[in-house]
Amino acid sequence: MKSIKSVLILLFMGLLIVGCSSKEEESSSSEQSSDLTIYTTVYPLQYIVEEIAGDTITVNSVFPPGADGHTYEPTSKEMTEFAKSDAFIYIGEGMEAFAESIAGALETQDVKLIEIGKHEKLFQKGAHSHNHAHGDDDHDHDSHGHEEDDHDHDGHDHGDVGSVEIDGLADHYHTGDEIHLTATPTEATDHDHWHWFTLDPDAEEWEVVEGQSTDHFEGEATVSDQQIKAVLYGDDHDVVAESEPITIHIDDHGHDDHAHGDDDHDHDSHGHEEDDHDHDAHGHEEDDHDHGAHAHGDVGSVEIEGLAGHYHTGDEIHLTATPAEATDHDHWHWFTLDPDGEDWEVVEGQATDHFEGEATVADQQIKAVLYGDDHDVIAESEPVTIAIDDHSEHDPHIWTDPLRVVQVAEIVKEELIALNPSEEDLYNENFEALKEKLIALDEKFTNLLEQKENKYIIVPHAAFGYWEERYGIEQIAISGLSTEEEPSQKALVEVMTAADEHDIEYILYEQNSENRLSKVIQDEIGAEALTIHNLEVRTEEDIENEKDYISLMEENLEILDKVTK
Repeated sequence: MKSIKSVLILLFMGLLIVGCSSKEEESSSSEQSSDLTIYTTVYPLQYIVEEIAGDTITVNSVFPPGADGHTYEPTSKEMTEFAKSDAFIYIGEGMEAFAESIAGALETQDVKLIEIGKHEKLFQKGAHSHNHAHGDDDHDHDSHGHEEDDHDHDGHDHGDVGSVEIDGLADHYHTGDEIHLTATPTEATDHDHWHWFTLDPDAEEWEVVEGQSTDHFEGEATVSDQQIKAVLYGDDHDVVAESEPITIHIDDHGHDDHAHGDDDHDHDSHGHEEDDHDHDAHGHEEDDHDHGAHAHGDVGSVEIEGLAGHYHTGDEIHLTATPAEATDHDHWHWFTLDPDGEDWEVVEGQATDHFEGEATVADQQIKAVLYGDDHDVIAESEPVTIAIDDHSEHDPHIWTDPLRVVQVAEIVKEELIALNPSEEDLYNENFEALKEKLIALDEKFTNLLEQKENKYIIVPHAAFGYWEERYGIEQIAISGLSTEEEPSQKALVEVMTAADEHDIEYILYEQNSENRLSKVIQDEIGAEALTIHNLEVRTEEDIENEKDYISLMEENLEILDKVTK
């Protein structure tokens, strides 16, 4: 795929001269036409431009009818046409395989690049707004000062406010351990102005933690039984939501007494000389100790602390291993097992009771093993599982939510006005009409789906995550956010198990897919197949029948009515 992209981009750059000269000729040969030309990627972006701009702008999707929006690659001829346009509107966020490369090439051309993915709040669960979009100008989170007269840090006597869940709390810490916490409002909100507070055991007032103004807390365990809480504020510095306090328990397990000092127990010179066991150079050969199987008979147990309820991709993982019984041994190894892996793999460079890593593989298992001086296993933990839940932070399929489309449309409207200021009144008027249609569509979805109790659906890929947040639809996706993400055999079995568990009688195909894996699962579970429209692209039949975003979404609602209970 990368090599194809490289060739296409080279061809594109070579042909840009033609595109540029052609564009200059158009602009210099009198003002024959005031029409503007815009290319979009996914169909809903094309629809938005058509609805707002009407016949003042020519707009086309770069995708042919029925194409896969995740994998399609344009030809060099098509890319030359893009270079002659006035604007290129795309989603980003990993949606289009070619978009970032082409956008980079178009930066040198007189083409306005409009990436919806730059508006990150639109893609965050809990960050949507029903009727408006919060741009950067609405709320400057970094510069409003947090003065004491803005909001009461100590008392928080704010009446009825929402609740907040705190994830990442360990059962206990050792003095000096890092603390990593995450605050999540229990109800969706687009506010993101946080403060964290601490209350020491003998203190009377809560203290604000300086420099902690996001939903993530990072600190150090220094005071046993210290309490921590998170508070979310609104635009006027009113309290929107607040957590219950959590308590930091410090239990050093006698670490100060059993030879962890530099004089008593030198970790670098404790007898594991280079000839006996060089942690950096011994290669972890199987004859030293069996990293994979650990068939060592009766060994002690190890507790792993610090595991978060879930992580986001790229989050840091901080774990601590503690033997259930006191021991002077401190020769550790950590091991990982990927979901489809057969053998445990030793994690290089992790030879203490602390593990530091990055969340990259969902459902990866991690365990810790403590070895003795003769490389015999002293104690071993049960595996812990790394759950990754990105909360749709990188889900590009924003257009499935009509109310998010309102926000996208407002962004597009402002860009169109900048391109064609003389039509500002028309664009504002058309936007308001589009907004009304989208709100009415949302009401149809809400009114129908709030009557349903079983809202599980099986879909080819995870294109319908925003329906879960908005309407309670529970998608069971065969593939990931991109159709290029092939599921494992284990994942396919889990889909079939879920179908049985939730009494699912239908499986949904998509209009622009071969639905190969869906057909396999359909045969296995004996379900009836229907087609849901992901709206990435229209088909030839859609175009011939003049189907648009609203009518296609209404057809989707009819399908949802049939497959939910």
